[in-house]
Amino acid sequence: GLFIRVLLSLSTVFHSHTMYQCFMFKGKKNDIKANWTYAQSWCKEQGGNLAIIDDRYENDFVSSYLRDLELPTWIGLSDLLAENQYAWSDGVSPVLYTNWNDKEPNNAGGTEHCVAISHSPLVSGKWNDDGSAIRKTNLKKKL
Repeated sequence: GLFIRVLLSLSTVFHSHTMYQCFMFKGKKNDIKANWTYAQSWCKEQGGNLAIIDDRYENDFVSSYLRDLELPTWIGLSDLLAENQYAWSDGVSPVLYTNWNDKEPNNAGGTEHCVAISHSPLVSGKWNDDGSAIRKTNLKKKL
């Protein structure tokens, strides 16, 4: 698989400090994809979790790297524990930000409980709830 490690420095007028995050992007167009549960397990084995996106700046940064992939990419948000109560996969981070696509989350068919970032020439960086068994690329965040 394709592995890219990126150190992200976020500093805005809204923050009086600089935060550093480490992201690992795994996957490419012709690579084998993983379901949400396997992707989260793989990230834990690597010392992290599926990505936790705290604000628009982080979402834009991540989307800029994933745009060319043109594939949905798992992040660490789900409502697997309680329907319509989205939580991050680390179990502790509050949901401070979301970037849902139009009419999402919709839990289509009653089986969509995990969240992916969409990427296409028309829409990039919007979030969609999807079935956890669907195979996608994944994004890990290590603090």
